[in-house]
Amino acid sequence: MDKKAIKILLKTIKTSQAENLRSWYEWDTYKKHITDEDFNYAKKHFVMYDRVKLDHNEICKRIKIAVEKIKKQEVVDAFLYSLSTRQLEYRSFLSSYCIGKSLTEHSFTASPKPNETICEICGLHSYEFEELIEFNTLNYFKYKHGSCTDNLISVLFDLEQFPKYSIKKPNNNDFEILNGLKKTIEDSENNDRVSQLKKNISKTIKSNDEERLGILEILGIIGVLHDEKHFGYFEKYVTYSEREHRPVRNDDVGYPSRWWKGEFGIDNEKWNYWFVKK
Repeated sequence: MDKKAIKILLKTIKTSQAENLRSWYEWDTYKKHITDEDFNYAKKHFVMYDRVKLDHNEICKRIKIAVEKIKKQEVVDAFLYSLSTRQLEYRSFLSSYCIGKSLTEHSFTASPKPNETICEICGLHSYEFEELIEFNTLNYFKYKHGSCTDNLISVLFDLEQFPKYSIKKPNNNDFEILNGLKKTIEDSENNDRVSQLKKNISKTIKSNDEERLGILEILGIIGVLHDEKHFGYFEKYVTYSEREHRPVRNDDVGYPSRWWKGEFGIDNEKWNYWFVKK
């Protein structure tokens, strides 16, 4: 991706955050901080986008179309490549691919009251596709933190973005980091949770707190980190109602990594599926 275009995106959103903490992520707010010339330049290089109108069913359909065009090894390599290079935009394709593969196309199905505006299968809110959808804040977080999410709008964006990126191959440094992550997880104390694991892996990979959280959430989504009841998206799509929260305040870790403890270690079957070439 074009470095100037990326700089435009990051500067625009960062300026918006500084000016308006309440609504910095909204189109009408951050668009005040970018010229038409810069916006068009970033659009030309697939870094910023106009808003679009999408409905629930179209989101599901396009995800299934996009994911079938992507090879598993390519998204695995992209994730690994991001470890040593710290090109964070390559990181979340792996989790989005896993979610996209397990997703079943479905129509909007209202959750029980009082959450009837939320699809009980995928968790999309009706307002998310009744209004124009913007992707620029999603892309900002990809470049800034390498973060992942199970929101299908984000998954769709990721999967349709992937073919626009150059194919990357990991090197020995990436595999050293990967193996270091595995050993650190396996050496965890039984009662360690993600909050402690984030600190422990800081010695293995150059990163900040948000980046490390993103890595651990990705590992949860692809089935590597979980407990005995809450699993990732490897074997089946996890519905909105199944993504349970822990009964604690400020549970800001994504599902299912939020349920992981050191005693559960690593799911070696899933680890080998993704990271060990046959």
